Amino acid sequence: MPVNTIVIARPVHSIEDLGVGIIDAVYASDERPIPRNLDSLADLLRETRASRLVVSDWRVPEELTGKLHNVFSRESIILVR
Repeated sequence: MPVNTIVIARPVHSIEDLGVGIIDAVYASDERPIPRNLDSLADLLRETRASRLVVSDWRVPEELTGKLHNVFSRESIILVR
């Protein structure tokens, strides 16, 4: 399976920040709904067929980071930060 890497260069503090970064990187549009929970983020990740996320400025609190890692694991996505 080919690797589909999404690179996010903006600061990421939340699910919303991550969603905006993914939408900007993949669609270059602000008309898509921004994910506000883990389920909608997982939907967006499946839709984009992401296999790797590279986030240069990860500022997500540890508790949320753990929850996001669970989503990434279920979706077989590698996070590089």
